[in-house]
Amino acid sequence: MVLPVLLTGCDDSDEERAARAAQFTTSTKPAPNPQLESLETLVRTDSTAPTRLGTAPKFELYSQYKGEDIRQVTGVSGRSLVLCFTAPWCPHSAKMKQSLQQLAKAEKGMVQVVDVNADAYPALATDFGITKVPTTIFYTEGVKLRTIEGAYTADSLGKFLHALLTQGDKS
Repeated sequence: MVLPVLLTGCDDSDEERAARAAQFTTSTKPAPNPQLESLETLVRTDSTAPTRLGTAPKFELYSQYKGEDIRQVTGVSGRSLVLCFTAPWCPHSAKMKQSLQQLAKAEKGMVQVVDVNADAYPALATDFGITKVPTTIFYTEGVKLRTIEGAYTADSLGKFLHALLTQGDKS
């Protein structure tokens, strides 16, 4: 007894195969000519340094999180960030907010502090694994350095931040 066999599958036409192959084919154009300038022509020969556009930071030193994309807050390079989850009903959070504001002023634009209300943004708090308030997360150059729980003074936060930035996390 012979059983009929039904074969199914995808078979591309010759035109589809050629179009797909064209996506991965490199052109045969010659490489562009190398730049004729040498590095010496690009280096400044005068002793004046270029002027800065301004010394004010381009971000708020202390701010409340308002629902923006958290990756835009934590992932920015070129600065240090202190992200703190607090709650309005917690007395330790109130003390921590004062310390964070003092830290932002003391660092004079070297660090950005963002306060996140964990009650207003519970999904965000869950994403960060927040189980207690206040919880503070330190970032630099978009990289998470360390997470601490509890309220601290501005002085101790500053010392801890500088230790993280200069010596790495040794605690």
